[in-house]
Amino acid sequence: MWYFKYTRMLLAAITVISLLIGMSQPTVCADETGGQCGFEEHLVEFHNGDVKLAGSLLLPKSEKPLPAVIFVHGAGPQTREPYREAAEYFARQGIAALIYDKRGVGKSGGTYESRAPYENLVNDSLAGVGLLQQRSEIASSQIGMWGLSQGASIIAAAASRSDDIQFVVGVGASVADGMMYYYRDNLFRKYGLSGTLRDVAEKAQLGQDTLFFNLRDESLPSTFAPKSYPTPEQYLSPEWSQVNQPVLAMWGQLDQHIPVGESVLGLKNSLAHAKNTTWTFIILPRAKHSLGISETGAIQEKWSGYAPGALQTMTDWVHGVIENPDRVANMKQEGFAQQTGVLLKLERYEKLRWYGNGTVQTALFVLFLVSFLANTVAGVRNGSARLFHRQRSNTLPRSNRLLDFKRGVCALNLILLSAMLVVVLLVTDQMHPRCPTILMYLPLLGTVSMFATFVLLVVLFRTRHEDGRTVVLRFRSSLEVLCLILFIPYLFYWNLIGYRF
Repeated sequence: MWYFKYTRMLLAAITVISLLIGMSQPTVCADETGGQCGFEEHLVEFHNGDVKLAGSLLLPKSEKPLPAVIFVHGAGPQTREPYREAAEYFARQGIAALIYDKRGVGKSGGTYESRAPYENLVNDSLAGVGLLQQRSEIASSQIGMWGLSQGASIIAAAASRSDDIQFVVGVGASVADGMMYYYRDNLFRKYGLSGTLRDVAEKAQLGQDTLFFNLRDESLPSTFAPKSYPTPEQYLSPEWSQVNQPVLAMWGQLDQHIPVGESVLGLKNSLAHAKNTTWTFIILPRAKHSLGISETGAIQEKWSGYAPGALQTMTDWVHGVIENPDRVANMKQEGFAQQTGVLLKLERYEKLRWYGNGTVQTALFVLFLVSFLANTVAGVRNGSARLFHRQRSNTLPRSNRLLDFKRGVCALNLILLSAMLVVVLLVTDQMHPRCPTILMYLPLLGTVSMFATFVLLVVLFRTRHEDGRTVVLRFRSSLEVLCLILFIPYLFYWNLIGYRF
């Protein structure tokens, strides 16, 4: 009996050992034709200056140098993992694939960043190209780039400055004005937020853009003038208008992140400016922004895999560019996407740029905050003193009662201003905009504030001030009146008049 006992233990041990050995071997998988195509995953590091970038190189089995593609992230703090599915498919089809963690994310060093002009991110991707060129398994003349969304802009910028990149594959490329307006419209609908709140978010975005971006590149006066946007057929992308390599651009017809119809026209015009005719555009039905299969294209929809044929289309095109470049289609488009009309919304907000400008809005906010806070602090201090001395309010002279009323209105306005700041911060979240129920009724408080402010202004203008006040007191009084006057249109601009958002 002991013999059978130990025999069973030996067989179990052999099974476990075999499993562990199998896990350590190169990945072996079947392609769509049923053939076997194995690849190995190598952990790699490459550097952009002092920043270390960690990634994985998926190498198909081959006795000759391989073509290769580096996958570049979309927006957000992403690791290499979201791109593994596509990279493994490329590897199964005999194309080496490099995926990596974005700087400041995962095992990569540096500080995370994800805003234009993407200079560091472009150089990170070019550093990946340098790594591939150093590998003997890679054909240095057959390296291309694949980029999703923001990554599409990054690979275009990289390709425009490097002859080492032989082709580019852009997925969900935004090549038109109004991407954020279009995205936010769809995002707010997903979360069931009102158009009024969406309008608040759009105005906050306008203020942010003019304050942080335009002031960096343009003169101060130009940020106050309304912008005119080119039609999609005339849009010229700084990145894509310098790309001379063969281009495969793919979009999902149901994309709710970017305006596909406008982007198709904008990319056509940009490549025409570069005199590049070697391009293929494909708009896939039943596909969302990332080319995932979808019925609605909803933002943040659960991933269910790539749309049928999407990855095969990419790898077939790459093989065609490498093996038969003279036979690659020129100026070919499959599928169609309607324009979204987002430019009309942009132009509507541009009419108020002189007021919604970030510089103006920041100055107004600071002015209101200082004035209302100073009056509120003074009111609390005086109220505490009266309470301590048990002085009744009905014994106060008329001038003091007016002063108390003014400080009360300023305290109300300060509360409203603070709550409004919270709302703006919540609704400008680009992933999960929200507004708690209690803040939904902020316009009701704003309506009370407007009427109280208006009454206070009428009383102040009708009240005869005593002579003999110092220049400082006169200036302070005039400044407070100016703040109250400016606060009323401010309430209208930020939709703070009404019953609820």
